Amino acid sequence: MTTTFKMLFGSFTLIRRDPMLVLLILAPFIAGGVFRIGLPLLQPVLMNAFAFNLTPWYPLADMLLLTLTPMMAGMLCGFLMLDERDEGLGEYYSVTPLGGAGYIVSRLALPVVWSIVIAPVIMLLFSLTRPDMLRVLCIAVAGGVFGAVNTLMLLCFAGNKVEGLAVSKMLGLTMMPMLVPIITSSPWGLIAGVFPAYWLGALLQGPLWLFPAALVVSIIWLVVFYKRMRKR
Repeated sequence: MTTTFKMLFGSFTLIRRDPMLVLLILAPFIAGGVFRIGLPLLQPVLMNAFAFNLTPWYPLADMLLLTLTPMMAGMLCGFLMLDERDEGLGEYYSVTPLGGAGYIVSRLALPVVWSIVIAPVIMLLFSLTRPDMLRVLCIAVAGGVFGAVNTLMLLCFAGNKVEGLAVSKMLGLTMMPMLVPIITSSPWGLIAGVFPAYWLGALLQGPLWLFPAALVVSIIWLVVFYKRMRKR
């Protein structure tokens, strides 16, 4: 377990050597600054020009910002593991005391830990609606597990870092179900509940007892893609 924790925190040493990975780390802070400053400035302009009130959409902006943190961490972790796959380090770690399972756990824990630590900070600094911290933590945990799912999807569908760039753009589509519970209250919207992102949107404005469902769905996806990755 100690070796796994050392591997987890040692990841940040590897990340800072790659400018693209550093940018992924900073992306939520950059987006947060744009949302926090730009949207309030845009609100009176849209109201005067088109009589369009942007304020009701502030929760959606917060949601996008909140989910961006684990998504970027998941992609970062995926790129890191693709680099290590290209260099044969994954096989090397499997014969060390860390073991193959410890290596994978340490990498997949990165989006979860990063989301739990950073998401509340992001909300405190940049939120436009100030959601309660318990709700933020629930979304951060479920989103962190979904970020780990994105890591595995990147490893399943990309053979190298170049392919990973293309796959990462496609993975953005997995976030679309998040909008379903926000734009409709129809029971038919539950069909989208097979996707983890749906429950992140539901947790934004729904009851917190949805958190176990959000966590279970994300874990199921994690297990499915973990098994697929092991077959590669």
